[in-house]
Amino acid sequence: MKRLVISVVILIFIMLMSSVSVIVIKKSNEQLFSLVHTAEQAYLSGSGTEKALSELEDYWEKYYLIMSYISAEPTMSDMARCVKKLPDLYSSGSDDFLAELKSIEHWAQLLYDTQFPDLSSIF
Repeated sequence: MKRLVISVVILIFIMLMSSVSVIVIKKSNEQLFSLVHTAEQAYLSGSGTEKALSELEDYWEKYYLIMSYISAEPTMSDMARCVKKLPDLYSSGSDDFLAELKSIEHWAQLLYDTQFPDLSSIF
């Protein structure tokens, strides 16, 4: 009977931690998407892009710290590479600036999708 209780407690703990990690990823991604959208709009309007990039980079440091505990390293490395390229792309006037912003959104959504618990990831 003790084994059954311990097993149930472990399963409940795993479900709780999975749920918490999904909630954290979702809230963090919402903030990240908001900042990416703000940077995109600033770039398209031609004003305030530096400030939007600065806010995005500041948030990225917090985001990376939190997500590095939850997600796999390759996804985070790809996202970090995209974020680090943004200031250089903006200063050079490259058309790839908007593409890199979309890449950040793509990697963040992929991170959420891969961390979402479902039966196919178990079996």
